[in-house]
Amino acid sequence: MTIDDYSGAGDADGEEYPDRGNTCPMNRQDMRNRFSSLQLSLYLIAAAVLLVGLLSAGLIYRTSAEQENRAASYQIIGGNAYPVAADDSKAYLRDMELYGGTAGILIADFNRWLGSLWHGKRLAYVLAIFSVGIAYICFSVARGQMPDQPENPDR
Repeated sequence: MTIDDYSGAGDADGEEYPDRGNTCPMNRQDMRNRFSSLQLSLYLIAAAVLLVGLLSAGLIYRTSAEQENRAASYQIIGGNAYPVAADDSKAYLRDMELYGGTAGILIADFNRWLGSLWHGKRLAYVLAIFSVGIAYICFSVARGQMPDQPENPDR
């Protein structure tokens, strides 16, 4: 396609723009043919998800506490007090192994780790990763869409 194929390359008299050389501004019809309405919608959704997700993650990160205190008791070693959670004690682990075996301990640890992702700074990281992932999927799907065909092919 050459520059002469575009409409609007010059003024109404057909003269070319002297300061623009051979470039031609895109008109609205060219923009409509470049992207489909589904592509534009997906690009806007992806941008909105990315913007809102990253801003929310940043806000959560700035306002969250470092880590909540899960201590059921404290253990004093060398004059320093260390918090001990109820599920970290030897009695708890012994009971878990007695009732559920090694699989019960592994499932309880996984459940505790999964539950920790939804609090504090970890929630900010999870939200940022999910928003980037969802935006990437939307951008990828939009990139794969075909542009709308012109309604009148004679034009």
